This record gives sequence, structure tokens and C-alpha cells, in this order.
Amino acid sequence: MGIQRRSFLMTSAFIAATLSMSISAQAATPKDQLVVAMNMSSMRGLDPNELNQLEAAEIVANLYERLIALPADDITKPMPGLAESWTVSPDGKTFTFKIRSGVSFHSGNPLTAKDVEWSLRRLVKLGLAPSVDLRQWGFTDKNVDSLIKASDDTTVVLETPEVWNPNLIFYSLASFSTSILDSKLLAEKEKNGDMGREFLQTADAGSGPYSLRTWRVNDLLIADAFKDYWARTPKMRRVILRHIPESSGQRLQLEAGDVDIATRLSSTDLAAVQSGGKADIQKTPGFGFYYLALNQKDEILANPKVREAFRYLIDYDGLANTVMKYYGIKQETIVPAGLPGASDAAPYKLDIDKAKQLLAEAGYPDGFSKVYYATPVTPEYEVAQSLQANAAKAGIKLDLQGGDHIGKFRNREFEIFSARTGERLPDPHAVLASYATNPNNADDAKLSGLIAWRTAWDVPKDIQDMVTAAAHETDQEKRDDLYAKVNQAYLKASPALITSFQRTDAKAVRKDIKGYVGHSTWLTRWDTVSKGQ
Repeated sequence: MGIQRRSFLMTSAFIAATLSMSISAQAATPKDQLVVAMNMSSMRGLDPNELNQLEAAEIVANLYERLIALPADDITKPMPGLAESWTVSPDGKTFTFKIRSGVSFHSGNPLTAKDVEWSLRRLVKLGLAPSVDLRQWGFTDKNVDSLIKASDDTTVVLETPEVWNPNLIFYSLASFSTSILDSKLLAEKEKNGDMGREFLQTADAGSGPYSLRTWRVNDLLIADAFKDYWARTPKMRRVILRHIPESSGQRLQLEAGDVDIATRLSSTDLAAVQSGGKADIQKTPGFGFYYLALNQKDEILANPKVREAFRYLIDYDGLANTVMKYYGIKQETIVPAGLPGASDAAPYKLDIDKAKQLLAEAGYPDGFSKVYYATPVTPEYEVAQSLQANAAKAGIKLDLQGGDHIGKFRNREFEIFSARTGERLPDPHAVLASYATNPNNADDAKLSGLIAWRTAWDVPKDIQDMVTAAAHETDQEKRDDLYAKVNQAYLKASPALITSFQRTDAKAVRKDIKGYVGHSTWLTRWDTVSKGQ
């Protein structure tokens, strides 16, 4: 190693150590700064049209603005954002948005309807994972230029190829994926026709309440309050996100006052923090579920009585009082709680004898053996271990294998798999489209975006028809009734995707932090935060 290289490393190490010591020595974060501990390991960039991960989504929610806002305390009520008003045509296919005047990007460029047009088209044309938020309504790279247009500097007209319930469109336009980008800046930063993708990995082109100052991958992110933000002046002058991957490390720094919020604590550390009295545990309900997937290409697992038996091998109450206390809400039905058609029906409980009876009726009185893939993280792995133990009592031997098996699940190369999903739209369709529709069950259809297809479950036609009809239905009362019927039908179908808990995202927030409110669609805001006793 050369002298210059060695000197550089020594200097960098000294700076890092000094920064760490200065932060620790404070034992209290500055009154005008919010410090958040998080695990940045899975963050790959800050492009709103590319990311699909909770921590990065929260950052983007504060660097950018969207046409529609969904208040954290009433996420099913679309409110004005960059669009100060809108109208829907009588035929339900044309949405006209009046864009707010006087909004500036962090670059100083004015935000106009042309930026909205360009941003929404970009999302569709890039065709990355978040593009589903518009593509599922019929937008494609071939038609988007004719369907999304700025008619003048303050008006954007969006046409849908088919009639959908308008709230589905509004919810999509409130998603982090539909953030409005500075088209003039990104035109200057474009490389080889990438529409600014490379630039946005480590920079921002937004108009939100905070602008990106520094981001060091797997280390530190600093965002400063944007002085020309149109809505309000953020009370936190700066937000600092620190990469602390270990739960114990986050807990210790939270308790010492070195960080204000801890975002990825284990159940054990959450319980310790709660009992310590220095922080509150904020549990934000999400729209995904913890699920068990049984591959229907397997003759044994395709038997409805075998699928039903597995529902009696889940210790719903035991898990709810232990490992799932902070990470899930017990729910056996498919429509998330709080949404149209939701039900609190809970006909199943741990019952080994009932499971044995069903297995015998299915022709497997002595049980069977299967390989079971599960993610080795809290709480997924503890849930899997509980199921493995209960299954053994019923004669089913599950070879539990931890690791990253999501690729095998997407390719239908598994027997039993469990994980959780994180749908974002505050509407039953977001979950049902993935869990309860599978329009083509053939292997070569490769509909890997649908977990029903991954499970090779040929979803009953009546269920799929109701899901599709509800998405198109504009009469909310009729729509609510359809979702209630879907909920009942799914439960009775002994589905290949068994839900047990609705996902919640838990964070520990020190008691002097006010206004940090977890958002079910991952749009938690920082400009509402203040500090006080």
C-alpha cells in the first residue's frame, strides 16, 4: 500500500472516529435536528421511479412532492398536494389537474405542468418495479405520451384507457413512485438517454421540504430544510440518518439520547425500550400480510384438505402475544383491516387434532415431509419455527431452511415458503390483485409480480371476477359489497396463500419528539416534526 493511500485511510479513520466521539459525547441531539437510526443495507439509490424499499421511500417522501397527498391520520382521503384541485370527466376516464403555482425545485427551477407530464411519463417508460403504480391502469410506454399531457403550464390531463374507481388513480398519484421531478435539471444530467437515472442514485431533483446535502452509502445521509418550500417552514433545520444495522446498537444509542428514532429493532429490544420509559413504540399498520405459500404444483399440497390443515397448525394467539406483538395484527381474512370489505372473522386457531383429522381425510394419516424456505430475520424465522414445531406434532416433517430463497419462490421452485408483503395503496385492490388473481397459471406466463401465480394457485374464477369488477366499480357501496364477498369466498377456498397477521412497522420514538407519524404507504414526513418536553 502506498504512503498516500495509507495516509488517506488513516485520515479518514481519524475523521470517522472524531465524528463518532462528538456524536456520542452529546448524549442529546440538537433541538433543531432530527437524528434517525436505520439499516441502509438494502438502499440502492434515491430515484423515485426505481426504488421499492421502505427506508428509501421515506427519504423520497421528503425530498419530493406528489400531485395528491394522503394524510397519515386518514390515508383513504385524497388531499391536494402539487395539484391544488382536480376534476373527473362524466365518463370517469379523464382526470384534469390544476397545478399549484409558485412552487420551486431545490435547483431554483419553477415547477410546472410540463414537469408533471415528464415525470409520470418517465415512470412508465423506465418500466421498473414502481411503474406498476401506473402500468396496472393501462399505461404503457407506447400510449403514455398521448394519455398524459400538459395542456398549459398549470394544467395536466390524464386519460385512462378503461374506467377504474377514481380513488385507485388518486392513490397511485400519491405514491412515492409518482413523485414530480425537475425535468430541466435531469435533462442537463442525462447520460446516454438514461433520463437522469445515474444522477439520481446519489442526488435529488425534488421540490419537497428537505433537500439532499450528503449521502454516503451504508454510512450517513443528511438532508437540510428547503427554505423556499411552498407549504410550511420545517422546524427541524436538518435531518440526519445514520446507518446502524444492529438492533442492539440502535437501542443503545436511542436510550443514550444519541438518536431520536430507531427503526429496525428486534422484538426483544422493542420490549426493553418500552419498559425503559424513554421512548414510545409506534406501530404503523401496513397493507401487507405475513403469509404461508403452498406450491400447488405439488400433489400433496394441492389437496384442499391439506391446505386447510395448515391453517390449524398456526399458533395465532401464541405468536400474537410474543414475537408478533410489535410486528403484526392477527388477521385470517384477506382484506386489510380498516379498508372496505374488511372482516374480523377468525374461524381458525391452533388445533393439532383437527389438523390430523384433515390430513387423514386427505389420505395422509401418517403425514409427509416437505422443504420449507423462510427468511432468517425477525419475526419471519420465529414464525416459521413455530409452524415447524406444530406441524411435527401432526406428523408433518418440515425441513426448515433459512436464507434468501425469494428467487426460487418467484420461479415456482419451492414446496413451502413464508414471508411478508408490503403493498402500499390504501385500497383492497392492492392486496387482492396479487393474492387473489392469476389470469394465466402457465409456467411460461411468468406473472411473477403476482404471488398467487408464484404459488401456481389457479384462483377460483368467481373470486378473480369479483376482484376485477370491484376495481372498475365507481359506486362505493357496491364496491364495498364486492370486497366483503371476496373476503368470504377467499376464506372458504382453503387458499394456497394463508394469511395470519397483517403487517405493522414498528419504530421507537423518543418521548420529546412530536409530529413524527408513521405512514401506512411509507410516506412518513419530517416537516411536521418538532422537539419539546
